[in-house]
Amino acid sequence: MTKKYIALGCALAMFAAPALGVVFINEVFVNPPGGTDENEEYIEIMGTPGMKLDGYAVLNISGTEQKFFPLGSIPPAPTVIPEIDEFFSLDGLQLGDNGILVIGSGIAGGYLEILPDSNFRRWRHTNDVTQQDGIWNGLLDTPGGLENDGSLTVLLIRNRPGITEADPTNSNGLRWGKDIAHDTELITPVLDDNDGMMKDQFGDGNLDKAEPNNYGGTTLDLKGSSTPGDITDDLEIVDEVSYEGGRGWEYDLDDRTVDVGSGDGSFPQRGVHALDDPNGFSPDALTRVDYRTKGDGWAPAAGGTGEMINGNNWQDTATEQWIRGETGVTAVMGAVPGPNNFYTNVANPDPDAVQPFDVNVPLWLDDGLGSDYDFTMTMTYQVMPGRINPLAVPFIPGDTDRDGDCDVDDIAKIAAVFGDDDWVFSNSYDAAPEGDEGDPATQTRPWDVDATGTDGIEASDLQWTLNFQGNTTGQVNGVTYDSTTPSASGVSLNSNAGVEVTISTSALVPSGRTLSTLEFGDFVELTVSAEVTGGANLTSDEENGIMQYVHDVVIDTDDVLRVVSIDALGVFATTRLDLESPVGDNGDLGMNNVNGYAASFTEGLSGASTLYRVTLRAIGDGSTDFSVEPASMGKFASSTPEGIKVGHTNEIGNPASSIYPAAISATVVPVDDDEFIECVTGPAGGLLVGCSQFDFDQDSDVDTEDYHFFQTAFD
Repeated sequence: MTKKYIALGCALAMFAAPALGVVFINEVFVNPPGGTDENEEYIEIMGTPGMKLDGYAVLNISGTEQKFFPLGSIPPAPTVIPEIDEFFSLDGLQLGDNGILVIGSGIAGGYLEILPDSNFRRWRHTNDVTQQDGIWNGLLDTPGGLENDGSLTVLLIRNRPGITEADPTNSNGLRWGKDIAHDTELITPVLDDNDGMMKDQFGDGNLDKAEPNNYGGTTLDLKGSSTPGDITDDLEIVDEVSYEGGRGWEYDLDDRTVDVGSGDGSFPQRGVHALDDPNGFSPDALTRVDYRTKGDGWAPAAGGTGEMINGNNWQDTATEQWIRGETGVTAVMGAVPGPNNFYTNVANPDPDAVQPFDVNVPLWLDDGLGSDYDFTMTMTYQVMPGRINPLAVPFIPGDTDRDGDCDVDDIAKIAAVFGDDDWVFSNSYDAAPEGDEGDPATQTRPWDVDATGTDGIEASDLQWTLNFQGNTTGQVNGVTYDSTTPSASGVSLNSNAGVEVTISTSALVPSGRTLSTLEFGDFVELTVSAEVTGGANLTSDEENGIMQYVHDVVIDTDDVLRVVSIDALGVFATTRLDLESPVGDNGDLGMNNVNGYAASFTEGLSGASTLYRVTLRAIGDGSTDFSVEPASMGKFASSTPEGIKVGHTNEIGNPASSIYPAAISATVVPVDDDEFIECVTGPAGGLLVGCSQFDFDQDSDVDTEDYHFFQTAFD
């Protein structure tokens, strides 16, 4: 009799997008031209298609335009102080099929550039029940427009402590929400190096980390701040970008800096996520063109010190990734429908401007020839929500080392932490597991969110990496990215409808005895294989062969058999050996979380492919059944309900159904001491014919150590 497992929620599967991966801030439009902020502002989040964003939040932090005040003028506190200008919980939201989520101040119909494969959510609450709107913000104030003057920091955060939408009565109180004043220290007297005068300074340029001040207690909690040594309740910084306007405050939370010790006021020391000071303007928009960093870094400013081995500064991620600048509106023949907002490309009249235009671009995009970013014509680069930016370097789902492709290095990186509940990374805490040291290009971000948003790093995360190996487009076939035409190139993720996998087992007893006449010490080798027996796809580059397994080996009676080893077979490799856990007395009730993967897309398509071998040993007389089943651990049962993943298939690689074999019965018959004694050879005495089952410690002899094992089993 066979066991058949049907994917949980299979009937609703067509409505659920795959959900896991990397996520980052992709575009921010804080000041649309023509006074249309209320209808056109937005923040665009991008990452692995369908990724759930439970636990994430994005916030716009106002740093104000002023940090120095006349000496003795404080108190009272300034009228305008640094604060969390807007805060948006992303709980319940997810990236679209093309990996994009847009949250905006206006109604969905006002953003005509947004493609149907992108997701949209309005952050304002209205009385119009036909609009999908309203995003939880801490409820200290109603949601408004993004502050667009002065200094700005946009953060994508995760694992925030205190009150959340899902936990409104948390005893730690509200730590992250709209209108929380985060930087209110009074520092006096202090030298204003701009004019050489002594001043009052309001704020210290940092998000307060639970230290008291004269203007109200702080509520924020960053990694390691209030609970050093315990990061379980602390915030995680996922992505950030900031710029300073008018010598105000910006809040780069990464400890790494460039131009260390520089006194050059036009190019001061700054953090790796802070943009060049855009003298002469406060940018209307920020558009990411690369999710990595490029190049050998930059020479430090005069008097400054670089931090890279070659003497340069880090290739700071803000400078290297973003176009930012002033915007305008124009009607362009053939342009994408909508407001037609563009970067203006006009000259910057400020003599201290770092770049000569009021649009700043990474140097690798400005070769002076107009082949990439073209400054020779105004308003040629559109600011578009819900589309892949025209000059953007493609984001590759599963590119865990952020080098622009998905290969064996990325597969190995995910496999190394397979099964972890979390992969914590923070820019703000030097003891975080990934650390703050080293080249920003090598730093990672979390990608441990699956369909439930809580299952850590498991088979679904690895499946994205496996599916995108060798691909450089970052696209899923048939999904709309840049226009109304679905992508014709990329990775195929076909429907899992009708896809069925049959798992089979075979048992071998090396001693030659039968499963019903096993003797104490006998080995049983259980080989597990699998085949796609329904919905097999043999089309080139669309093959849906078996790529992963996460199983439990279950022995239903203790003290009869014990799992002694598990070996991956064929082209399969063990994902993470230390995840496997013996059940019962050192494995006499089986082994949980037997796991492995293959980079091949064709396994099990032309016949059964061997996955792994379980070696069991008889440890006492009696009868038992043993079987292979999908892993029961919560994270695997939720993300991999069939215990198996197939390639090039939607629904995160889960087949629609699977068939598992019936349990296998085994009986160990009693033996007496005489049989054991006849096999004893003593230390280094070798093995007599027919006596291998008594070599319990597997040292190629039968001696008192083996007898002790034999005797203990029958006490």
